[in-house]
Amino acid sequence: MPAKHNDKAAEARAWLLTLTSGRATEADADAFRAWLRASPEHEAAFADQKRVWQGVGAAVQEELAAGAQARRAKAARHGRRAFLGGALAASAAYLAFRPPLGLWPALDDLGADYRTAAGEQRRLALGDALEVEMNTQTRINVAATADGMPVVELADGEAEIRLGPKDAEVVAGKGRITGRDAVFNLRYIGGEARLCCLSGTARLVHAQGVFDVGPDRELRYDDVRVQPPVKVDPNLVTAWRQGWLVFDQQPLAQVVDELNRYRRGRLVLMNEQLGKRLVQARFSLAQVADAERLIGDAYGARVTHLPAGVVLLS
Repeated sequence: MPAKHNDKAAEARAWLLTLTSGRATEADADAFRAWLRASPEHEAAFADQKRVWQGVGAAVQEELAAGAQARRAKAARHGRRAFLGGALAASAAYLAFRPPLGLWPALDDLGADYRTAAGEQRRLALGDALEVEMNTQTRINVAATADGMPVVELADGEAEIRLGPKDAEVVAGKGRITGRDAVFNLRYIGGEARLCCLSGTARLVHAQGVFDVGPDRELRYDDVRVQPPVKVDPNLVTAWRQGWLVFDQQPLAQVVDELNRYRRGRLVLMNEQLGKRLVQARFSLAQVADAERLIGDAYGARVTHLPAGVVLLS
């Protein structure tokens, strides 16, 4: 853990060095989350340092890609060394923000109050007002308003959420969801949210208006628009709660993206035409680790295994 410093910027920088060192442990992640929550000044200092490191990491990648002259590259590395401790640290920082193929958690993931790893599911009981069932690769933050009303932010991923008889609020992107004695499945990935009501009524408050969603209806929204609710089969939406992934005439490219959320390593689809094939399939979560074999058998894909659990499908 970084040593204590009076300078909040130095503390934030020390945490960045620790978390991007490649040696950070789960205990380090827990200690970092505690430090981040301890003071708004910590959050502000860390956000500032992230912006600086992101800019430096991108500059390193551009420099490498452009094949800069050795003298200029050396001078650039020397100029950054006082701040970063060398170009390796800058590269490590860049990879921490943008992990290749999603092979490890991004740095932002470590700041979440609760998170699940690939294939992991987790239940949170947050008093009388809220119960949350977290699906794989999900990040959640928990806070409260000035009057004590619980607020849950789904920062990324998917969860089934049960709202009790007391006031509570759930946030995903630019949408705020309320309701009493309501159950809904909420998915927020890549800036798009899917709100499926399972029982009761879930109310979405968005810049585009207020929308009530009843049972067996799903509404999709992003930062700028809200689509009208449509009827869905809730058994398909919540199949993950029973240990299944169900795909109904979805392109293989989408199926691969979803399978990757449940497995370690990465499936990489190399054939665009193959990715357009429509899939009607039902996978148990226990089968996900062997999904490449099933895809190869069913669609004639060539399967190539690489280190770190990366599998090419062509």
